[in-house]
Order: sequence, then C-alpha cells, then structure tokens
Amino acid sequence: MRIFLRDELMNDIPDWNEIQRYLRGTWRMMNGHADGLEELDFSEDGFWQSFHAITISLPPLILGWIVFANDLVALRPGTGSRLSIIGSAAFIDLASWVLPLVIVALLARPLGIVKRFSPYVVATNWGSAIGAWLTVPATLVRMLFPDWPTLIGSMSMMVYALIIVFTYRLVHVALKKPYIWSATFFIAFIIGSILMVITFQNALGIAMPSVSG
Repeated sequence: MRIFLRDELMNDIPDWNEIQRYLRGTWRMMNGHADGLEELDFSEDGFWQSFHAITISLPPLILGWIVFANDLVALRPGTGSRLSIIGSAAFIDLASWVLPLVIVALLARPLGIVKRFSPYVVATNWGSAIGAWLTVPATLVRMLFPDWPTLIGSMSMMVYALIIVFTYRLVHVALKKPYIWSATFFIAFIIGSILMVITFQNALGIAMPSVSG
C-alpha cells in the first residue's frame, strides 16, 4: 500500500538519543503515566520514524524465529528447512505488526480516533520494540532448557501476561479514551492479531502441532 512505501521509511533514521527518549516515554506510558506522551514525536516525521522500531526489534525477533524453527523441525521433520521456516515466521511477525495498523487506519474515522491515530501508531510501534525485548528471557529459557516444559510454559505465560498488561496501558494512554472503550478496542485488537497469526501459519504450513499427553 502507498502509505507504507513512503521514502520516510528509508530516511530520517532517529539517532540513539532520540530512540532512548522515545523508548523512555513509551515505557512511562506502559506503566500508566500519561506524561510519557511528551517524550514522543507525533509529527509526520515522527510517525514514519517510529517504524524503525522494527529494526530495533530484529535481534529478539530473529532469536525467536530460530528457536521456533528448531522446535517445529523437531516436532514435524517434514515441514521444511529451518531457513524456510525462519523466512515464513519473519513474514508472519512483520505482517502481524503492520497489517493491524493498516486496519486501524481504515477504521479510525468510524471509531472516532482520527486525531489519536498518529499517537497510537507511534506509541504502539515503540511499545512493540520494548515488548520484543521483554520476550528474550523466555526465549532463552526455551532454548537452553528444552526438556523443562513446565519452566518454559510458566516463564512464557508470565512474560506475555506482563506484555499484555503493559500494552493495554500504552493503548489507553495513547487513545485517551475511557477504560471500557480502551479495553474493548484492545481485546478486539489482540483477538484479531492472534487470528491473523494462526491464519498465516496455517496458510504457510508452519503451524505448531498440538502436544497432548
């Protein structure tokens, strides 16, 4: 789509001081503090710069793709090569990052959040970067202790529960809507994102099989 082919995605990369300020402000928002908004840039340049959060997230994302590929090959040897699985997982993660924002953009007017759309995108992009790095401990546990499923499951649930709580706070602060409105929007967003990931995984043949017993 045209809006995601803008030259701004390739230019005006924020420097390290700016990135630190954006992450600091986002972290404040994720802890429920509205003053974190003051640290973010909601101008047109700031809007496009926020997509560089994807670049910042690549190390933990790549680690996750590698671990996912190793697990899938172990459970389903005929799925394909690790490289192809990593490529599919990368496509799914990046698509599930960008496509929901496109959907929100299309629904912004009927939802009454046109004026809050830029703050929402900027904040959630930088928030997604923080969320990606928060998954590192769980990913490392999964990689280093593959024979400890209870530890892996407990660690993963704890980390993802924290990310959900932090992200909800971020969304609430960014949208400046009542709690019930923000919660409804957030739940719909989460459910839609999960369904999107499941659909892509099934379509690309990399769905993780259910483990019973």
